[in-house]
Amino acid sequence: MSIDNQIIEFFKQPNYLPMKQHEIANALGIIDKNERNAFRKVLYELEKKGTIERLRKNRFSLPNLSNQVLGIIKFLPKGGGILIPVDENNEEIYINERNLGVALPNDKVIAEIFHRSSHFKNNSLKTRTEGKIFNIIERHKISIVGTLKHTKYNKYVIPDDYLINHKIFINEETEINHDHKVLIKLDDWIDPYQNITASIQKDLGKKSDFGVDVSSMLYNEGIEEKFSKNILEEVKNISVNFTEEIRKRKDLRNLITFTIDPDTARDFDDAISIERHSDSGWKLGVHIADVSFYVNSQSKIDKEALKRGNSIYLVDRVIMMLPTQLTTKLCSLTPNEDHLSHSVEMHISDDGELLSFDTFPAVINSKCRLTYNQVQKLIENKEGHKIPEDISVKIRQLYPLVKKIREKRVNQGSLELNTPDVEIKLNDTGDVESISSRSSAKDAYQMIEDCMLLANKVVASILLKSKHPSIFRIHEDPDEEQWSKMSIELDALGIPFFPNSRDEINEIFKLIKGNKNEYAILLSILRNFKRAEYSSNCIGHFGLAFDKYTHFTSPIRRYPDLIVHRLLKNIENNNKPILNIKEIDEISKHCSSTERKADELERKSVESKRIDYYANQLKEGKNPPLKGVITSIKKNGIVVEIPETLQRGMILYATISSEWLKPNKNNTCVINENNKIFFKLGKTVEVIISKVDIERKLIDFILCKNVTHKKNNIKKIPNLKTGKLKIKKQSRRKKW
Repeated sequence: MSIDNQIIEFFKQPNYLPMKQHEIANALGIIDKNERNAFRKVLYELEKKGTIERLRKNRFSLPNLSNQVLGIIKFLPKGGGILIPVDENNEEIYINERNLGVALPNDKVIAEIFHRSSHFKNNSLKTRTEGKIFNIIERHKISIVGTLKHTKYNKYVIPDDYLINHKIFINEETEINHDHKVLIKLDDWIDPYQNITASIQKDLGKKSDFGVDVSSMLYNEGIEEKFSKNILEEVKNISVNFTEEIRKRKDLRNLITFTIDPDTARDFDDAISIERHSDSGWKLGVHIADVSFYVNSQSKIDKEALKRGNSIYLVDRVIMMLPTQLTTKLCSLTPNEDHLSHSVEMHISDDGELLSFDTFPAVINSKCRLTYNQVQKLIENKEGHKIPEDISVKIRQLYPLVKKIREKRVNQGSLELNTPDVEIKLNDTGDVESISSRSSAKDAYQMIEDCMLLANKVVASILLKSKHPSIFRIHEDPDEEQWSKMSIELDALGIPFFPNSRDEINEIFKLIKGNKNEYAILLSILRNFKRAEYSSNCIGHFGLAFDKYTHFTSPIRRYPDLIVHRLLKNIENNNKPILNIKEIDEISKHCSSTERKADELERKSVESKRIDYYANQLKEGKNPPLKGVITSIKKNGIVVEIPETLQRGMILYATISSEWLKPNKNNTCVINENNKIFFKLGKTVEVIISKVDIERKLIDFILCKNVTHKKNNIKKIPNLKTGKLKIKKQSRRKKW
C-alpha cells in the first residue's frame, strides 16, 4: 500500500487521536531516514490538497467537512483576515493572524469554523464566527512585485502589497542592486513556520527612477503594457480594399464633421455633425470609429482586447486595449482623412426632443480636430480659440441644442453629478508639476457627453427591440442599507432629508447649492451608490434615469463597445444572433471586472504621484496650512480631504485632545466620554501635514491649532501615538 493510503487508512481508525508528524511515522513503522523524508513530503502534499488537516500543536487528522467553508480570504491592515464565502448564504468568518496558515491576500481557501460567539454592539446582538485556514485551493497570484534588499547573509524582497507581512527570501544568486523593484515568482509555501522563498523574474529598475512606481503597479496586477509580436504582426497584415468598402457605405465625406477631445488625446473615436433637418429641427450625427471592421472576432487582436477589457489611463501613460497602429492610424478619425465610421443620425426638434433616428456604416472625413479648451473659449465668447469659422458656426448651433437635450434629461430625473476630479501634470523628470481641477472646460465636455449619451441610448433601444442577446450598461438603485446610511450621513450634515428615490436626491442637489457642506454632502451621496456594470439583462440606469442604455461610443478603448458594434451591424443586416446569453454574461462579468481593476489602477497612480508631491513639499520645507473637509469618521481618527487636490489624510484622536475621543454609533461625529461633540461630518478644518508614508501611500494631518510656535524657533507637534507634545528644533533659517 502506498504511503498516502497508509496515512489515510490510519487516520480513519475509530480510536485514532490527532498525532504529530514523528508519532505518525513511528505508528506506521517508518524508521529509515529516506523513507521518513518521503513520508514527510507525502504528508505535506495531503495537507496541501485538503485530504488531511493540521490542527493546533502540529497534530494531523482528517478534516471535519461539516465545519468547512470555501471562500476568498481578505487580509486586514492590522492583521488577520475575513473569509468571504463563495456561497453567499454563508456568513463571513474572522480569521485570526495566527490561524492564517500559509494563506496570502485574496487566495481561494477552505477554512474550518471552530468558534462562534455573541456580543452586544450598539445595543444589538452581534454574532462573530471564527475559523482557521487549513487548505489553499488556489493562489490569487504567484508573481508579485517588491523591493529587493541586500544583507550580509541573504537577499530578500519586501512586497509592495503591505498586507503581505512577510519578507520573501530569494533562493538564487542575483546581480540586481539593492533597492531595485523586482518581479518575483513565489515557490510553493506549505509550512507557515518556514520562510517564503521566490525567484526573480524581472528587474524593474531602481525604486526612485522615473516611471518605476507605475510599472511596478502594472506588473503586480499582471497587466502587460506591450503587445506580443504575433499580435503586432497581425495588425501589420490587416489589408483593406478601401475603395470597395466605401461603395457599401453611406458617403458622408462632404458633411462637416469634427472631433473634440482633450489636449493630450492621440486617438479620436468619435466625431460630431449638425445641420438643419429638411422637416424642421436638426439632424445630429454621432460618428464612431468602425473598429469592428478592422478587428475580426476570431483574431488574436480580439482575444487580447477581450483579455484587457479596456484601456487604462494612468498619470504617466496609457495602457491601450488595442495596438497603437490600430488606435491612432487605421481606426482613429484623424482630420482631413477618409475614415470608416458607424454613424447614429438623430432627428432632434428645436426644443431638444428626439423624433427619430437611424444607424448605418458610413465613411467620413473629419474637417477639424478640436480640444475641449478651444471649444470652451468659443462657448464663453473668448478670443484665441483658433477654430475655423465654418466649424464655429456648427458649434454655436450645437451648444444651445444640446443644452436643451440635457435639460430634458435632468427634468426626467437624471442625476447631475459633478464628481470631483483632478489632473496631475508631470515634468520631464516625472515629478509632479501641478495638481489642478478638471472643471476648466465643463461646458464643452458636457456638450460632447450628452451627444454620446443620446447615441448610446438610441443603440440600446435597437438592441432591445431586436430581442437578440446583447450587452447593456446597467446601474442598479441603492439598496435599503445604502439609502439608510445616506440618510444618516445627510442628517449629520444638516440636511434633514431621508431620500428613497432619484427624484429626492435631485431635490437635495437643488437644496445644497451654495451650502458650506456641499462638497461633503455630494461625497456622502456618491459613496452610497452602487457601481455601474455590464449585463445581458437590461434593467436600466439609475444615475441617468434611462430605462435602456448601453456603451457604443468608445470601441477603441472599451471591449463592450466593440461587441455592441458587431451586434448592431448584425441587426442592421437582418442576420441571426451572433452570441448567446451565456457568452454575453461571460463578457459582461469579465469586462466589469477589468473596468474595476482599471479604475483602481488609475486611482493608485494618481495617489502615488500625489503622495510623492506632498513628500517633496515637506522635504523642501513647504508645509502651509490646508483647508480640508471631514469626509468620514473612523474608530481611531477623522478622515479629512483637501478639495483642491482630493488628497485624504487622517487626524488621529490622540493628536486632538488628551480626552478619550471616539465616533458616535453612526460614525457621523466625534464625541468624548460625556457625549460632548468635538467634530461633525462635513466640518471644514485647517490642517498641516505631520507625516507622509510613501510605502503605504498614507498621509497624517494634525490640526493647525494643535501646533504651537515658541521662541527660539521651536515647534511642538503632538506625538501621533500618545497625543503628548514632542519638541523638535528647527534651523532659524527655515521658515515654518
